[in-house]
Amino acid sequence: MKTDGPGPWWNRRRSRIRTQWPTRLPGIRFCARGILTYQAHTNIKAGGTATARAAARLALDELGRGVAQNHMPEQLTTAQESLTLATAHWHTPKDTPGLWLKAHITLLLTEQDANRAQRYQDAIREVTLQLAQEHERRERFRQAVFNSPDATRIWWLDRHLDALEALDWDLFKEKILPLVGAADDIQSKAERIAHTLLYVWEKLGNDPGQHARFTTTVRTVLDQMGWNDALAWPALGEPSAADSTESVHDDGAESRPVAEAGPAR
Repeated sequence: MKTDGPGPWWNRRRSRIRTQWPTRLPGIRFCARGILTYQAHTNIKAGGTATARAAARLALDELGRGVAQNHMPEQLTTAQESLTLATAHWHTPKDTPGLWLKAHITLLLTEQDANRAQRYQDAIREVTLQLAQEHERRERFRQAVFNSPDATRIWWLDRHLDALEALDWDLFKEKILPLVGAADDIQSKAERIAHTLLYVWEKLGNDPGQHARFTTTVRTVLDQMGWNDALAWPALGEPSAADSTESVHDDGAESRPVAEAGPAR
């Protein structure tokens, strides 16, 4: 786009502009009012005054629409300043060589369009506020409920206080606890280990041979890992540590007679 002078002032023409250009918000337009000044060189003048005027008005309309469509109705002042910078000085449109123009245009927003734009902005603000409140609610809920596995368990229990028979901890562990981000807490690990040991014990059944083979395998693994101080797996029929302690306590207790017999007479 060139900005050199258009030539003698007496060859210039003027045209009053009254039109509308669409804003970025569908259905709402800026009203454009002002004066277009233009000058056409020989190649455009050959078509006559009407041709030169039409070419100038079309060039201004394209420029004005490009500015208006980039602005929302509430950006009226910014759109006006952008349009002024684009049209205040002599220039020749890119696709119309031989045509010079400049314009002094004022953008307006009708009262009806201004009210419609305000209702749109109010609706946007209401939706934005609702979304922000919902986001804040979820964030606070996450911090309060899913902050730790224990807090999540308390929340789950509290939800079922009125129907404890419907309390499903399997569902909790499958669906809820992974959301905490710390489903490998101590209690969960202990439960998994307990379930694993219970599964193994049920598989072994009452077969002494199975118990013997499993015990040998466990002890071999513990020896290879250097965990000789670990609790050994009890063999079938072998008393547990608790049972042994109770047995020692019973056997070691001093027997006391119920009644002392008197001397024979």
